[in-house]
Amino acid sequence: MYRKKMYRAAVIGCGRIGSEFDEDPKRKMVSSHAGAYSAVPQTDLVTVADINVEKLRKCGKKWGIKSLYKNYEEMLRKENLDILSICTWSSTHLEILKKAVEHDVKAIFCEKPIATNLKDADEMVKICKENDVILVIDHQRRFDPFHQKIKKFIDSGRMGRIQQASFYYTAGIANTGSHMFDLLRFFFGEVDWVYGIYGENKSPNPEDPNVDGVLKFKNGIFCIIQSCDVRSFLIFDVDMIGTKCRMRITRSGFDLDFYNVKESKLFSGYNEIFRNKPPIDKDVPREFMVNAVKHIVDCLEKNKEPICSGIDGRKSLELICAFHESAKAGGKRIYLPLEKSAVEIKSK
Repeated sequence: MYRKKMYRAAVIGCGRIGSEFDEDPKRKMVSSHAGAYSAVPQTDLVTVADINVEKLRKCGKKWGIKSLYKNYEEMLRKENLDILSICTWSSTHLEILKKAVEHDVKAIFCEKPIATNLKDADEMVKICKENDVILVIDHQRRFDPFHQKIKKFIDSGRMGRIQQASFYYTAGIANTGSHMFDLLRFFFGEVDWVYGIYGENKSPNPEDPNVDGVLKFKNGIFCIIQSCDVRSFLIFDVDMIGTKCRMRITRSGFDLDFYNVKESKLFSGYNEIFRNKPPIDKDVPREFMVNAVKHIVDCLEKNKEPICSGIDGRKSLELICAFHESAKAGGKRIYLPLEKSAVEIKSK
């Protein structure tokens, strides 16, 4: 028996994360906003918008959508939407969000980075708070049970004291760095200060450089971030060394190496770390996007705060700005929080 879907959803921006990632035959999970709305029973993808007619028509055909718009404002006026995904360039996010709130959208699922500057990010958070609109930022690993279990493992104390952490990334301090900083905050909490220098391994986008550096968290944890050249390979790995074990999240979060502390077999009076079976099952369904949409529905129905809010998006952007400021000043230590910053990021 057919059950009418509850929430009317739409996507603005039919590019890669909006729809096209689900055309990749190697991706074995739903990887786009359009795909996620189509997969969740409580949401009905009723319309999409894009200024690129070819992308718009291709998206409509793939997901069986007849209501297509080149002008997103016309779409907002006509479609009576509950949930809206903003999958356009960061420079457009604030203006689209304003229009969506004016047309009574109840929840906004916004791509990262949240905005190109802290002023716009603050305004986005303020508008949604004042109008009781749920704002969720797509830092996908927050919606993944595997990463949630790792956070619980860290918080449980089973790693002991985190002695050091290292993060390897590619493709820009804003583009990939947005995900990196959100995941580090998710694991370790708020940041005290950072310093950074421009990396020798260049980003493919000259306006979004790679930056290497250090974060010092308020709980005393230090993390080194190191950039690599995405033209050689893709990497998004974090290595955490505690007093009781070591954990390495590899292959962009799809694999896990684990090491226990045991008595050394080589040197009397010392311990070493030995590779062992991970205490966390990595072979679980990895439906980041579907889980995110389910979470948005849950927030709407239960009046819950999202696990990746506009404030979380703002704090990730704040770290991007802090590293830009530090690198521009030749490695100056930048303390957080930043109430304002003159940095205007250039990221898609």
